Amino acid sequence: MKKFFFLIFILLLFKIKFSKSEEFCIYNNTQYGGIYNLTKILQPQNSPYSKSFSSGVGTYSLTFNFCKVPVPVCGERACVNTAKAGSLTINETVSFGVNKLNIGYVTEKLGFTDCLAGGNYRHTNFYLTCDPNVDFTIDSVVENPTCTYNTYINSKVICRECLYDCSNHGICDPYSSNCSCDSQTQGVGCEISKLFISSSDSVPEETGGLVNIYGYFGNMTNNATVLIGDKLCKNLTVASGSGGSGSVIWNKIQCRIGAGSGVKNITFQDNDLKTIGISSFKYTPKLYQCLNNCSVDQGKCDTSTGTCECFKGYSGPDCSGQLNSNNNTETSVNNNGSSIISNQNATYSINIYSLVEFDINGSILNEFILYNRWNNSNSLNNSTNNNNNTITHYYNQFIYDKNCTVQYSIEEIKNKEKQYSFAGINFKLDPNSIKITVSISNYKYQSNLNFLQLRVLSNVNGNGTELNSCNSPTTEINTNGINNELSSNVITISKDDKIFYGRFLPNMLSDNRISYLSTSIINKNFTSLMIGLNLPHCINECIIDPDFSVLVSTVNNNDQCESSSSREWFLYVVIIVPIVGTSLIIILLSIIYKRYRTNLKIAAAALKPAKLNNF
Repeated sequence: MKKFFFLIFILLLFKIKFSKSEEFCIYNNTQYGGIYNLTKILQPQNSPYSKSFSSGVGTYSLTFNFCKVPVPVCGERACVNTAKAGSLTINETVSFGVNKLNIGYVTEKLGFTDCLAGGNYRHTNFYLTCDPNVDFTIDSVVENPTCTYNTYINSKVICRECLYDCSNHGICDPYSSNCSCDSQTQGVGCEISKLFISSSDSVPEETGGLVNIYGYFGNMTNNATVLIGDKLCKNLTVASGSGGSGSVIWNKIQCRIGAGSGVKNITFQDNDLKTIGISSFKYTPKLYQCLNNCSVDQGKCDTSTGTCECFKGYSGPDCSGQLNSNNNTETSVNNNGSSIISNQNATYSINIYSLVEFDINGSILNEFILYNRWNNSNSLNNSTNNNNNTITHYYNQFIYDKNCTVQYSIEEIKNKEKQYSFAGINFKLDPNSIKITVSISNYKYQSNLNFLQLRVLSNVNGNGTELNSCNSPTTEINTNGINNELSSNVITISKDDKIFYGRFLPNMLSDNRISYLSTSIINKNFTSLMIGLNLPHCINECIIDPDFSVLVSTVNNNDQCESSSSREWFLYVVIIVPIVGTSLIIILLSIIYKRYRTNLKIAAAALKPAKLNNF
């Protein structure tokens, strides 16, 4: 055991000694930049560097090494022939230039007079200059003045290194240590990928077809591949070269995918670089489903669009609501950007809650709370148009950390239905609906692999005091309409006989291109629901356009109340009337008996002989 610890101790001493010697060979050019490690050019002690030079009195040989390694011929740092030219005990002098290292050695004072011009000292100066093409070469040794030996050396060790050696994606400038990155990377060491996927076109699910994928892919190599889901997208080509707006550069690539269905990720990989578009591709169904089959007999499903054509008197995304001009629905907008839809004892609020940045693994990197922090975009705060049919309110926020502007408009539809078109989808909104539009501009992602999620919070509250069995306070939140097979994602919140609808279109605008928008349920409880709208990797601007409305349910509590009242009156008739009738009969018989009891006795006595005569 003692031998083991002794061995460890010796190794530690060796490590300390080695680290110290290496420390004396590392020079940090803090003035011009660069770290020079001369251990890379250190020679073994028995094989030092040597260079001949001419002096005024003959030819000499300069022998030297670095890192305080002694030269055997004189036992010092440097030697001229066998004479000392640099002492191990006297510190060296160091100075720097641009990509230059200057080291000076000096001897201790000599005891003879052959270097009177040098004050009886010998000086050896090494001038090392960057040359990226050679490991180490001694150009010349010049004695000037007497006893001063100027040695000129070229070596790539003095060249400045680039961070990460430019990550194999760039060319290093050894004089400036700057990387010239290729078209697919950026950063000081070309360590940051510029690749991203913004959006893609859809193809029919039964045939597949040619897919356009938008984003930035740089100058692709022959090793580039695209996966849609787990299928290889074949015949990959660049459909359009680099272009863009400002500092943002775009590519469009094309490839051919086979038949399939549903929503898929797109994965682009080129050698060691990869980017993923989460849920950025969707096959176009041959037939779309309609929400709740349009409530069976209350509407007809248009399978080409997945929308319900409601029969007369019905409305809503699934035709489960009743159109009623006297449904008492009102809309309003608070100064804090909260939208309100109220109907009698039920009040529904809609709020843009937060903007979240996720990494490729789905981990939250940043969440910026937007709720209750909106600023009015102008002093008027709203505009009225279409013969007072709509009122639009404008808000905005600026996220300083990301240099991002979020604009938010709320449109109240007042008196009559209104037709809309957004991202290739036509739809209409009934009176007393609310449509919101959110624009997110110039968000600076931590990585091109990241994506954003906009979170929307909906609440329901009862604000009335007249509660009875016909106005139940029970709230039901239904998220079955969050389904990728539907043409739109719909959430409903039911309270009393009112249904609150929130519709989230499957399309959005990503940098002015129609892109697929998926929806996630973040959390829900008895009175609130938070929805996440998963945005693609937008560079300039993302725009989404959901809408909300409240309708009267086709299952009307008033009818239930009427049925309940009828049942109660039926019970009253069945139970109370017989009891009262029986009581009246008993009372009537008692009165008759009291009034005519003498006559009844005579009549009874007269009947007895008649009965006896019959025997």
